[in-house]
Amino acid sequence: MRTTHRRVMLLGILWLSTLLLTLTSTSLAQQPAPAPGSNPGSNPGSTAGNTAASTQPATIKLSRAAAKFASGGELRIVLWGDSISEVGRSPRWHGGASKPENNWGSVLAARLRERYPGVTITLIHAVIGGQNSYEGLGRLDALWPLNPDLVFVEFGTNDTCHHRLLPEETRQALTELCKRISEKADVILVGTAGNHPDDKTFHHVDETVAASRQAAADAKVSFIDMQAVMLRVTENYKEWKAFHLNAANCHPNDAGHVVWAEAAMKALLDGIKKE
Repeated sequence: MRTTHRRVMLLGILWLSTLLLTLTSTSLAQQPAPAPGSNPGSNPGSTAGNTAASTQPATIKLSRAAAKFASGGELRIVLWGDSISEVGRSPRWHGGASKPENNWGSVLAARLRERYPGVTITLIHAVIGGQNSYEGLGRLDALWPLNPDLVFVEFGTNDTCHHRLLPEETRQALTELCKRISEKADVILVGTAGNHPDDKTFHHVDETVAASRQAAADAKVSFIDMQAVMLRVTENYKEWKAFHLNAANCHPNDAGHVVWAEAAMKALLDGIKKE
C-alpha cells in the first residue's frame, strides 16, 4: 500500500511539473520579442525615448492651472515623486542639488513667479526618496490635504533599480495614480531619465519609459520624456557627468536640475496655452 501510495504521489508531482512547464513555455512564447538592437538589461542611448510601439500622449489642457494664471490668486504645485524631487526631508539632501533653491521644482517655481508676478506660486515637495510607482500610489491619501492645483508625478527611476518593478507594473501603477489625481488636479507625468549605462544596477529603463508614456496616454495627462531630454543635453551620455553628481549617478547636479526645470516649464506653458 505504501509503495502504491508513493507511486501515485510521484505521478501527481510529475503531472503538475509538466503542466507548469507547458504554461510557462506558452507564456514566454506569447511575449513580444525585443526591438532589433535593443537590450532590456541596459540603456541603449541611440534608441531611448523613441520607442515606435508606444503611444506619445498629446499635450493636455491644464485647465485648473490656466484658470489660476488668468485670474490670479494662488497656484498650488505639488511634486509627488522620489529622491530627485526631494527637498526638506533630510537636511543635507536636495535631490542632488547643492541647496534647496537649486532643486528643479524650486527653480521652476522661481521662474513662474518671475513670469507671473500676479500669481502666488506655492510649491510643495511631497516626495519620499527610494519609492517606486506603486509606493507612490499607496500613499496617495496624503496628497489630498495639500489641496493641489497641479501635480508633477515623478516616479520610475526606482522601478528600474532599488525597488524594481516590471514595466507593465509601472504602467498599471502610474495609470491609476494619474487617473485618480486628475479627478481633483492637473497632472504632468515626468518619466525617468534613467542613468548612465555604466551603472549596471539599472534594468529595463527604455521599457519603463515606454510604459510611463503609455500610462500618460491612458490616463489622458501630459508627459515629459525626461530620458530623451537628458540624452539630448548629454549627447547620448557623453556629457553625463556635467549634469549629474558623477559619471554614473541618476541624480542631477545643479546644471541638471536646471534642465529638468526647463522641461517642466515647457510642459506647463504648453498645457496652459492649449485650447
